[in-house]
Amino acid sequence: MRIGLIGDLEGETSAAVRCLQVLGERGDVEVAYQLGDLRFGMGADPEGYLAAIDSACDAYGLTLVCVPGNHEHWARLDAMWADPRSRSDDGSLLPLALAEHVSMVPRGHRWELGGRTFLALGSAPSVNRHLLTEGVDWWPSEALLDEHVDAAIAGGHAEVMLTHDSPGSPYCVPEVEGILRGNVRHNPMGWPAASLAYADEGMTRLTRAVVGVQPLLLAHGHFHVAGEDRVRLPGAAHDTTVWSLAARHDPGTVRVLDLDTLTDPATGP
Repeated sequence: MRIGLIGDLEGETSAAVRCLQVLGERGDVEVAYQLGDLRFGMGADPEGYLAAIDSACDAYGLTLVCVPGNHEHWARLDAMWADPRSRSDDGSLLPLALAEHVSMVPRGHRWELGGRTFLALGSAPSVNRHLLTEGVDWWPSEALLDEHVDAAIAGGHAEVMLTHDSPGSPYCVPEVEGILRGNVRHNPMGWPAASLAYADEGMTRLTRAVVGVQPLLLAHGHFHVAGEDRVRLPGAAHDTTVWSLAARHDPGTVRVLDLDTLTDPATGP
């Protein structure tokens, strides 16, 4: 079985439709996972954007499952998950049906597919928090909390882990490592120290979760760069393959994961 993985779409309809078209035209993918910053509920026409995605899914026979990023309308997500119908009997959050073919999974959601165990742990702190307005394009609940990490670790090992943020050094891909190193040494974007610290706090939490879960494969978005590496997590008896996906129309925004081999059939082991 093969599944699709899609990086940050950032509310761009043309990018979303094109990514779904790429997967749909393959003919061997029925489920795709989008790794955050769909920008659900945001933009000038959020309903039209979602309708276009749903229509593309219908046209290509796809189901799209979204992992929440930091750039989502978290107030809307929180309200939807506050509905008792969005909670299981034990109080845990259930996936939200955003449209007929599109859903959003909560932080810590687990499932099985194609003989593999999965864990989704979305969200991240916005490093551009200082440029955003609370209640308009930023909400505090974007951030990954210790309680989310603790619950993920308590659930045990998962073979495939899908996140929005990346684990930190030395467990990130070289392309992400370069961005992190550049922010510390040169800070080319001029991020305030408080914003960098806010982002680092979220990455530290995500790293703790990854080390605790010890997946065989981790795929994430957030940094808008394509990359791949193999790392050995502390205490692990196996290597972990890490994929960073690009964004929008950029090469490396779409990948395919073969669940038998946990490789991309386009690149091999």
